[in-house]
Amino acid sequence: MDATLRVHQRWFILLVLLLGVVIAACGDDSTPAPAPHSPAPSSTSDNAESSDVIPPTMTTTNRTTPSAGPPPPDTRLPAALVGSWNASTSQSGALELMLAADGSFHQYGGSLDWRGKATVRGARITFTGTDGKSSTYDWSISGGTLTLAGITYLKGDAGAGGNLALVGTWMGMDDIFETLVFNNDGTFERQHDAQGTVSGTFQVQNNSVTLRPNGGAATTATWSVRNGILTLGTNSGPKQYARSD
Repeated sequence: MDATLRVHQRWFILLVLLLGVVIAACGDDSTPAPAPHSPAPSSTSDNAESSDVIPPTMTTTNRTTPSAGPPPPDTRLPAALVGSWNASTSQSGALELMLAADGSFHQYGGSLDWRGKATVRGARITFTGTDGKSSTYDWSISGGTLTLAGITYLKGDAGAGGNLALVGTWMGMDDIFETLVFNNDGTFERQHDAQGTVSGTFQVQNNSVTLRPNGGAATTATWSVRNGILTLGTNSGPKQYARSD
């Protein structure tokens, strides 16, 4: 009985082992399972139509990459435009136009008081006010003179670039024998029929101008240009000059 039992046990073990081999053989597949979220391998040629499964990298790119748009417009004004400009018209009288580098503007005079943003595209400038109104004009600059919408403005301060309205030749209105010449290189010349000629350098800071004659003491005066008239405010009172160039 013991021998017979041992034979039966061996056959049972052998059957179990064979059954395991058969199960393993049935479950074996020479083609590896596809990775998660990856296209299944295809047995077709390279020219065959690809799987419609979208790889994760493409999906991520489409979700995170924003569409490219046009760059924002440059709102900075040309340096020659920046500063304070003044003019006069028969309708509004004296006009003041302040232009900042970031495009901010303020135009005022009489009953006019307009603020907003200005943008330049070539020889055209567009003013858009805080009130929503917009106007576009041609513009050009020659020296310290701005022509805008048919109106001539003279530059009243140094701003960020360009010439001052002060630069030029001025004939005395209080003393017709006096002529002042301010050059763009910072030099000046005072010509007087009776007193001779004095030259030197000048420096502008906001609405003040300091004259430093060669070999003489420096003097400082306030200055402004209105309607083509230069007014120098001195200790002895204001002196006016008319532009002659």
